[in-house]
Amino acid sequence: MTVISRRIIVPAQGKAEAALAQAKSLAEQATHAGTKTRLFKVIMGEDAGNLEMFVRFENFQEGINGFQTLAASAGVNSARAQLEGGNVQSISGPYVYRTVFGEPTAQPVLVQRQYQISRANLQAAIAMLPDAKAAFSAGTGMTAVVPVFAPEMDRLAINYYMDSLQVLGKELDENAMSTAFQNVVAKAAQLGTLISGRVLVVV
Repeated sequence: MTVISRRIIVPAQGKAEAALAQAKSLAEQATHAGTKTRLFKVIMGEDAGNLEMFVRFENFQEGINGFQTLAASAGVNSARAQLEGGNVQSISGPYVYRTVFGEPTAQPVLVQRQYQISRANLQAAIAMLPDAKAAFSAGTGMTAVVPVFAPEMDRLAINYYMDSLQVLGKELDENAMSTAFQNVVAKAAQLGTLISGRVLVVV
């Protein structure tokens, strides 16, 4: 299991480049504080234009320790104060999730598909994930996460990790449209509702 902390950064209108530069500084300071941090930009789908900072931990104890370390870091606090100085519309989080399938990879392109699903159907949905993974090439990473501390608790997010946008296009043409994957999607629709899809890239 991996524990993931998520912060959502919404740039102010006309301040996207300045917000990105300051968000990068925040992510760098979080890394310097000893955490495994990555900064993404949403480039397609829901929340396009937003920045998201993910911090990964091996377990909840490490996550709590990391939270305290970041809160006590002068560098992190300074970078966050600069980010809040007028270049962003809002910063939300941290929200906390845990993996229920797979482990995150270092690949720079992330495709997320989010389902609204009752906890009563969650285990049946998780049992289908190996079939979804098998529909893609071996080079495509895959995880699924559920919320632990977040605004919407009835969610299951499926994440696909790829090496480039070119690979994403190839996977969509050759595998996402395949009968095998579409059969999984049809079965998943009986357990929950697909409510959003998006593409993020490391920045």
